[in-house]
Amino acid sequence: MRKALFAIVFIFIFVSAVNAKEMIAITDMAGRKVTIPKKVEKVVALSASLRYIVYLQAFEKIAGIEGVEKHSVMRGNPATGKAYWLAIKNKVQNIPSIGEGGPGKLPDFEKLIMVKPDLVITFEVDNAELIQKKTGIPVVVIQYAGTEGFRIEDIQNTFTFLGKILDREKRAEEINRYIQQMVDDLKKRTAHTKKPTVYVGAISARGAHGITSSEAQYPPLQWLNVINVVDETGRKGHVFIDKEKLLVWNPDYLFIDTAGISLVNDDYLKNKEFYKKLKAVKEGKVYTVFPYNFYRTNLEILFANAYFMGKVIYPERFRDIEPQKKARDIFKKILGVDVLDDLKKTYRGYGKVEFKESGITVR
Repeated sequence: MRKALFAIVFIFIFVSAVNAKEMIAITDMAGRKVTIPKKVEKVVALSASLRYIVYLQAFEKIAGIEGVEKHSVMRGNPATGKAYWLAIKNKVQNIPSIGEGGPGKLPDFEKLIMVKPDLVITFEVDNAELIQKKTGIPVVVIQYAGTEGFRIEDIQNTFTFLGKILDREKRAEEINRYIQQMVDDLKKRTAHTKKPTVYVGAISARGAHGITSSEAQYPPLQWLNVINVVDETGRKGHVFIDKEKLLVWNPDYLFIDTAGISLVNDDYLKNKEFYKKLKAVKEGKVYTVFPYNFYRTNLEILFANAYFMGKVIYPERFRDIEPQKKARDIFKKILGVDVLDDLKKTYRGYGKVEFKESGITVR
């Protein structure tokens, strides 16, 4: 009872403080009418929206952080595969936790109120309404740049929207221009080419998976003028295929997401004859890419993957590109820092895969 009374009193005090600021009415990206402070100084970013705060170079506005964004420090893991986290790993230790967090999970309301944010940002509409009702804190919903029906325009709209709210309009324009330049460059380099067939396996989706885990409309392949064999299914986003279907497709190139490469290795050791039938394996056209889907979509990994894949498939068209250097440039431009070495401590991305009797090796 005493705890509940404290929460009620604290909400009242917090709402009074918010009301003392100059407020403006906006429409968020879910079409909700929300009244927010004209000048947003303190933010809590939920449901993986923290990456956009990092991209917009507004991390100093973060007042509280989800537990899932702090675990890498607490568990002593120097790299998690979340490139945006690697960019802030030395800054998150002293930021208060507002609950465990994660897709679909609500924050701890009392902890959220305690950090006194001007604004909460989330991808999740239903949770936004509940959080706002329970805490009195304005909550805005942004558009998720997911893989199902992935459109670069959605990402750009999110940057533009947040740029206005967080006083980062110039940065939003800069990053939107940069990602558009990369999309245009990738498409231009690969225009008017014969389309090879490609398969990307071992893609993560709520955990690691083996060779049969793939993705229709895999974004880098949409920019590279190739045939993603999985698009034949008519699906969007993550899909599990029948293993024998991979033999039917028999793609020219095979890329393995390194989040699941150990599972591919286990399967190979049990089913060597299956893999030896694949044209890409026989011709030595199997390579690794970094996992981009880690607590939602990591934009910088998608583009780094795209340039590596382009270099592999169209070496003459990407003659001036050295994939690791390009990845470093992309990380510095989008994240502000180069995190490639940290990523490589965890994942064996951008290597050539060899299938030996003793198992898979990456070089």
